[in-house]
Amino acid sequence: MLILKNFVLLSLIILIGSCTTKNFDKVQNIANYSIEVDTPNDKYNIYLKENLKRLFYINDKKVKYIIKTKITFESTKTLSVGGQSILKSTKARVDYQLINKVTNIVVKSGSIKTFPALSSSSSSLYTQEKSINHIKERLTMISAKSLYTRINVIIRRLS
Repeated sequence: MLILKNFVLLSLIILIGSCTTKNFDKVQNIANYSIEVDTPNDKYNIYLKENLKRLFYINDKKVKYIIKTKITFESTKTLSVGGQSILKSTKARVDYQLINKVTNIVVKSGSIKTFPALSSSSSSLYTQEKSINHIKERLTMISAKSLYTRINVIIRRLS
């Protein structure tokens, strides 16, 4: 009886393992495209470009799409939960255009907005500036991930 249980368990493990490797190969073959990223040359747009390059694994494949992006930030003052101090709420907005390089037609364009991030209410100007810079860098990474998932969905629908 123990041998039969071990045989069934081993067969189940082999079956599940072979199914997952088959699906893994199928997922790996989906990304047969390459995207060229075009952004303006300021600090945070270059951060966005580099994060998108890492996410898309840009290589020497034939480039099928160009994505033109631009990130902007909007800061507003808001009260803290206790109402004692003023905080800065910063949001990022990424405008993008996905262009088919072969036909030069805009496939999709739009914008992505992030949730606001709050900065500290320090009295030091240096600390406030560093806090806002870190927030902008985090919002840039979050925006790149959101844009990556959105572009992947669009391209998979086209395929």
